[in-house]
Amino acid sequence: MEGCITEYLSVDTVMGNNKKHPVEFFNSLELSGVPSDKLRLKVGVPVLLIRKFDVPRLRNGTRLQLTHLGRNVLRATVMNGIARGESFFLILRIPIKPKDLPSQFKR
Repeated sequence: MEGCITEYLSVDTVMGNNKKHPVEFFNSLELSGVPSDKLRLKVGVPVLLIRKFDVPRLRNGTRLQLTHLGRNVLRATVMNGIARGESFFLILRIPIKPKDLPSQFKR
């Protein structure tokens, strides 16, 4: 596919008074169920919706095709399901707090 790749970086924050590890350590972690520190996307690429918030026509697992890459928001067209052909805005910045780690952080 043609087009420029846009890279989105997470904002990892160490929680509480536990500053045992620098933020760069958390950036390097690849954990199950937690998105990577770097997300590389380009217009035209299909993506899978993994978290939806109060949009009745979208379901977790809906396939979307990216049509616009903004600084904090993406626009995508639905490729399958009851909302096929409709466009939606997707928010990139949703905090995730992994559990079962010696030091707690938020990505």
